[in-house]
Amino acid sequence: MAYWLLFFLIAFVALAHARAGIRTTSLVLGAVTLFYGVFGESWIAFGLMMIAGLIVFGPLNLPVLRQEWLSRPLFTGFRRVLSRLDERQLAALTGTGTGWEAELFNGQPDWSRFHESYSARLTPDERSLLDGPLAEFCSRYARDPETPAAHARLRAYGLHGLAVDGLHGGRDLSALAQSAALMRLSASAGSDLARRIGAPSRLAWIAALQRHGTPAQQSRWLPQLAAGANLQTIESGIAGDAVIEAGDEGPALLLTLDITLTADAEIVGCCVDLRDPEARLGPDAATGPTWLLLDAALLRDKRGPLRLPLEAVIGDREHIGEAARQGAESRAVADAISPIAIHAGSATALALAAGSLAKLHAPFGLSLGERSLAEEALATLAARATAAQALAALTARAVDLGEKPYAAAAFARTLGLAQARECTATARDLGLDQGLSARLVTDLDEPPSETLEPALVARTDVYSACVLRSHGAFMQALAAAQDPNPATALTRFDDALWSHVGHLFGTATQAFALGLTASSPLFGSSAPETQYLRKINRYSAALAFAADVGLSVMASELGSRKPYTALRAVREASRRSLTTWLGDALAQLYLASAALRQYDEGGAHLDERAVLELICTDAFSACEEALDRLIRHLSSPFLAWLTRRIVLPLGPSRRAPREATQRSVANQLQGDSRLRERLGERVGLPADASPWPLIDQALGLMRAGDAIEARAIAASVSRLSRHVPTRIDQTRDSGVIDEAEAQALRDWLAAVTRIQKPD
Repeated sequence: MAYWLLFFLIAFVALAHARAGIRTTSLVLGAVTLFYGVFGESWIAFGLMMIAGLIVFGPLNLPVLRQEWLSRPLFTGFRRVLSRLDERQLAALTGTGTGWEAELFNGQPDWSRFHESYSARLTPDERSLLDGPLAEFCSRYARDPETPAAHARLRAYGLHGLAVDGLHGGRDLSALAQSAALMRLSASAGSDLARRIGAPSRLAWIAALQRHGTPAQQSRWLPQLAAGANLQTIESGIAGDAVIEAGDEGPALLLTLDITLTADAEIVGCCVDLRDPEARLGPDAATGPTWLLLDAALLRDKRGPLRLPLEAVIGDREHIGEAARQGAESRAVADAISPIAIHAGSATALALAAGSLAKLHAPFGLSLGERSLAEEALATLAARATAAQALAALTARAVDLGEKPYAAAAFARTLGLAQARECTATARDLGLDQGLSARLVTDLDEPPSETLEPALVARTDVYSACVLRSHGAFMQALAAAQDPNPATALTRFDDALWSHVGHLFGTATQAFALGLTASSPLFGSSAPETQYLRKINRYSAALAFAADVGLSVMASELGSRKPYTALRAVREASRRSLTTWLGDALAQLYLASAALRQYDEGGAHLDERAVLELICTDAFSACEEALDRLIRHLSSPFLAWLTRRIVLPLGPSRRAPREATQRSVANQLQGDSRLRERLGERVGLPADASPWPLIDQALGLMRAGDAIEARAIAASVSRLSRHVPTRIDQTRDSGVIDEAEAQALRDWLAAVTRIQKPD
């Protein structure tokens, strides 16, 4: 009998792994049962299995019975859950698209599609701009980017119009090229200058104009923005009221704003609450939050309400009341390009400077890189800079593919902020916040928030929308619930529900199997990059199964008919954190995918495996931690135990990076290596210490004085002073070195001092 049980188990696992439908599952299990009836040893067991199969699979294979007995009650509960969501949350779900994050969330990422779609190169025109005018600007104004001449040169080169199409005087760059340009500006001239031309709010309004603006609006505003006109945006909420009233040439706006203009504002972009109390636009016309673009001169001297034509609305009257949708879409495009690119440039500049400074030391002293505790910090800076570059390229490519990169923007914003904080803390631990490198650390500090909520707090709602939008079955059920025809709505919900049941068993089987085998070289290639890909597949399946469990728990809480008590309110609030942790896990898998893509595009060089290991090890550890937190907050102890056995069958495998790996990355960051070359190449910086000439000079003097220092140390003159200038004089007086060599040591010491105390 044990062999037959094993036979049934193998059949069930195979069906689950193949994610078979109800009919295929019924036929296969029915055939296995008949096979047992012919060759088995118990007619009673055969009869019981046949009766059980008819009871279970009979109604499931009859759509009428299945829909009435099972799907309709579940559909009613699903509608009750949707009624608990507000309009803003539903707009975030229906107004955004999906990309690679949905593949990862599905549990079966298509890697061939990923490498084909998300691999891209810059065009010759884009490359010539980066290597020509932009490189010239960076080399000329890297040390003093805030001079009037620098800003005049920005306008002369047309760098304010990176995102504007060529028809309206812009550079017409792809999102990938815009990201590369912002990285270069941030790395060479500083994040403040990069934000001046690539602020997310500025890019969002340009995207809104190009996607939704009328031809007249584009012809009026885009050339001004491409020429560098200062745009003041008010994104902290509703900036005022607008009422539709009669005008000489049709309906007009009576606008009341509560804003304070900056001294240099030339254009103002704001969101107003537009009302039409007399229905001048028609009885069914939309109203509500609406985006407006205004000439700042109209507001500067105006006191009281302002009368404007209806053309001030972005997209004219067809887009009235669409500020939420326009804002979500346009801001996602901007956030997928700008913040992470600016962070990547600053992080790379800091990492390269830290590597150069780590091998620099004063005469008769130790370099920072020779201290064991500094290796981990240097490796962290290199890994975070590499990860930021990879993430910036992947999210920008998502924009170029035409996606509405809501999830990509959220991951870029939150992961970039977390990386910036870690890099800043690490740099301060190394003492890089003082001396010549202080500006590089300052560039990584968190920029002023353009929204009311901090990014890491706002991710609760943002990640919830990302998770639900990436869940294919949920979105199909949502579309069914919005179908006005009750019959077709139930049919669509039934199809979504029962097709997803096979997906649920498939992800459970895949997660359990890969949890046992993904880390073993016996089940595939032992190449590190192949192992990381298999681990992403493993955590992707685990995430898909954990998401189904977690969302089911949330749905049961939201759809419950129990009295709404204070205790239940607390539990519901706790359950809603489940989507945040699902989003955290998904973001880490997205980051690991970006690192693998960059590694492959760079030629899969052996010298870059160490930094890839650091990135992926940290990402997988963070993914496991997020899944572990989700499991610990499930309401049912048995459900939590079962989920843990499937998702983490061998227990948590979170490990710190190996010391040898950290040492390898730290050494590469300090020497002439492919890692430094690739880091600098992506942001337009040379692999050596440039564009920091003081570091170049100090390193050159150190290399010239190494032999002199070694001879002075080997002479072991007794009772030498610990004061370096005095020690140099004592060594010269003893005859070990001559005056020219002593002067070389003094010049070396002076160069190091200028770096430590540039003022």
